[in-house]
Amino acid sequence: MGTLMSRIIVMLLLLGCIGENSAVYAASSSYTGVGQGTVAVLSFQEASAEGTTASDTTSAAASGQGLQFNDLWDLVAGAQGFQYPIFLTLIIGLFLIFGKVYELIADRRAGGALERVRFPDMDLRHIVMKVANQPDSMMARLAATLLNVFQTQGRGETLHDEIVNFVRFQQDRFDTFKRRVDFLSDTAGALGLLGTVWGIFSVFSAGTSDKQQILIGMGVALITTLLGLVVSIILNLSSTEVFSFFNRRLDQITNKADELRFRLMEIAMHKEEPLPEPDAHWHEPAPTPELTVETTTNQQPKGTKARSASPARATQPVTEAASARPATAATEVSLVEPVVVEKMEVVGVPDAAPVNTLLEGVQVCLRGRGDVPVPDERVVVEVIQGEGTLGTGQDRLVCSTNEAGKASFDWRLGTKAGPQTIRIQVDGKQRDDLVREMTVVAQAGPPDQYAQHGNNQGAPVGQALPKPLVVCLKDAYGNPVAGYPVTFEVDQGDGTFSNGMSSATIITDERGCASVNFSTGKTPGLNTITAHVAEHTLTFQAMGIEI
Repeated sequence: MGTLMSRIIVMLLLLGCIGENSAVYAASSSYTGVGQGTVAVLSFQEASAEGTTASDTTSAAASGQGLQFNDLWDLVAGAQGFQYPIFLTLIIGLFLIFGKVYELIADRRAGGALERVRFPDMDLRHIVMKVANQPDSMMARLAATLLNVFQTQGRGETLHDEIVNFVRFQQDRFDTFKRRVDFLSDTAGALGLLGTVWGIFSVFSAGTSDKQQILIGMGVALITTLLGLVVSIILNLSSTEVFSFFNRRLDQITNKADELRFRLMEIAMHKEEPLPEPDAHWHEPAPTPELTVETTTNQQPKGTKARSASPARATQPVTEAASARPATAATEVSLVEPVVVEKMEVVGVPDAAPVNTLLEGVQVCLRGRGDVPVPDERVVVEVIQGEGTLGTGQDRLVCSTNEAGKASFDWRLGTKAGPQTIRIQVDGKQRDDLVREMTVVAQAGPPDQYAQHGNNQGAPVGQALPKPLVVCLKDAYGNPVAGYPVTFEVDQGDGTFSNGMSSATIITDERGCASVNFSTGKTPGLNTITAHVAEHTLTFQAMGIEI
């Protein structure tokens, strides 16, 4: 801004010098520059109107009949009133310019502390606290926007778009200011031109041969033109310098924002657990077995609920046996003891399955002593881990065994990858051997979402890029896809991967990311790398820089 202010001061001093030396404009005995042109015009006018010679006009002018300007204000007064609107445009323009300069300087001071921070050395919590405690500035607003987007989405792919949008918004704001200053500059020039036309018009419309009147009219024309040009130059020069300062300021902010963006992307890449989505629904684990719902809802004392295999069929043999053979009645009565559940088996539950898989016909088999099926026994099933559902969408259901001692139900796994568990127990039975907890590891589905990191880097020829090229995969539900092959190939340039070849196949890790180091070739220029994921492709660009 020191350069801008010095240039404005030089222009004002130049304007003062023009006023101090304005006596050369008068029609004196020594004619130079504009004075010679004025004498020539007067000589032509006198030759037409009065038939005199050019030497007569020169003699008359030399005798002291002309305009005399002693200083700047005499020169300005020669504009015959046009100086007021011209200077008004100058005052308004300088007011806008100094206001914008003050705004930019104040913003630089307010954001200076944040711009001196080294984001690569800070974790996310300290970055958030640092940004939150900063005074209002363009840098603070942009950093807050980036943090808000990152914490909302949990990834940094869209942060570059936020920076671009911020820069475009600030440029649009500055364009509004610049259009106003340009309008004032054009207005000053137009007012000078209007004064020129008015001065010439006053000379010819008067129809007089009075040399003093002619000089006054021509003076109005020339002075208004001079003032308009000087004011226009001052406003244009000042606007250009402010624009240059604004661009430098914007470059400083975007460079610091890119540093923050890279740090946030690094944090996201190295997080072991992805950040939750804003609309994610987390299910808390169900109560532990000691605090199950059964202990509070089942009011029937233990042992009071005994069921026979078939009551109707059991009483008939006892009656007949008692009437036919009374001596052995006690032996026959022992046959009507109820069938007690001794063993429970669960079939149809795999160790792992893709997320959102429907496990149909999961069976619970109850057996008594002698491997006898236990019918009409109530079985309680409930989800205790994960987002899965039972039956038609509930997280708890009760089913009964059939004549074969089997009860079946459907279990749909949730959409979040990881272990998902259900608890199965016989209703009213508190024995540990009649409780099963079945766990299925829900695995991510096929890739459906793709993200890339490390694009648009540069490095000296023959050297590795500062950051690896990374492709991260997620399924349709946002789960990282681990164990999936990603093939990187060089399509343009002579760069190579860490294996020394122009192609490399990398398996995604538990975060769903496949990363590979890339080195530019010996030829400077653009290198294009394509990452193939099944039928999908992603393109990276890296620049080999010749130093």
